Amino acid sequence: MARVIPTRDPTPASLEECIEALTTWGFDPYEEESVSHAANWLQRLGNDAHFLGDALVDLLAGRSGGGDGPAFRGWGPNSMLLARPRQGNFAIGAEILPSASEHVLRASGPRALGYGVVHNHNYDFLTLGYFGPGCRIDDYEFDIERSESHLDAAVMLRPVGRSRLKPGRLVHYRARRDVHCQHPPDALSVSLTLSHAHGAQGWTDQNTFVPIEGSVGGFRIASVAGHGPSETFLRVAVALGSEEAGELARHFGKRHPSDRMRLTAWRALAGAAPDREGRDAIWSEAEAAGSRAVAAVAKLRKG
Repeated sequence: MARVIPTRDPTPASLEECIEALTTWGFDPYEEESVSHAANWLQRLGNDAHFLGDALVDLLAGRSGGGDGPAFRGWGPNSMLLARPRQGNFAIGAEILPSASEHVLRASGPRALGYGVVHNHNYDFLTLGYFGPGCRIDDYEFDIERSESHLDAAVMLRPVGRSRLKPGRLVHYRARRDVHCQHPPDALSVSLTLSHAHGAQGWTDQNTFVPIEGSVGGFRIASVAGHGPSETFLRVAVALGSEEAGELARHFGKRHPSDRMRLTAWRALAGAAPDREGRDAIWSEAEAAGSRAVAAVAKLRKG
C-alpha cells in the first residue's frame, strides 16, 4: 500500500539545490536508502514557502527556461514541470488543486482536473502536501500479479482508507500497485511531486478503473494508457513478412515484461497467418505462453 514517510528535517532547500542533489545521487524507488534520500530533499524543497510562487511569476513573465537552471513549463491543465528528468531518472512537478467553488473547476469539470478518477501510474512517485488544506484521497491496492490488466477486465481493488494531503504529509506511491482517487480540497491547494523516470516505463500500463455496479470491491479497467510506437513498429515488421520479425514477435509474446506488448506480438503473428487454422494455432500457442491477460484474449480469439 502507499506508504507515509515521516518528515523531520525543518531546513529549507532551493529548487536548484534539490535538483543538484538528486542529479548527483539519483532516485531509485527500489532502494530504500535512495527513497529516503529523495524524500528528504523533497521535504526540504517543501519547506521553502516562497520558491513556487517565484517560479509561477517567472513562468507568467516568460523568464523561465534560460541558462542551466530549472526550466518551468505547463505540464497538464493544472500542473507545471519544475525540473526535467536528468540522467533519465527523475522529474519534479507541482500540482495546483482548485476547490469545488472555483471557476476553473466549474468550467472544466472535475474529471478534466483528475478529480473522481480511480487510477494508478506506471511509475513510482513521492508526493508532498505543500499549500492549503490539501485534497482528499481514497487509496486502494491493486494485486497486479493475480489480476488481468487488459481493457474491460474485472479486478478487485482493496480499499485502504481516505486521507488528506495536508502540508508536510509525504507519501510514496508504487508503480501500478497503488491506486488512488483525488477529490477537490476545501480551498485552493498545491502538492509537490517527485517522479521516477525510466525508459522502461513505456512498456508498462497505467489504468483508470470504474466500480462494477452491485459488486463489493469490484472494478472494471476503463482505460489503458502508456502506449508507445514500438507496438506499431512490431506489427508492421511482422506484416511485411520478415522471418526475423516473426522470431522477435514470438520472443516478445513469451518473455516481454509488458502484457500489452505480449498481446501485440501475438496479434501481429495471428494477423500474418495464412488462414483460420493458422490463426487458431497462433492463439493456442499464445494461450499457453504464461500470461493470464493474453490467455483470456486468446480464448476469445480462437475459432
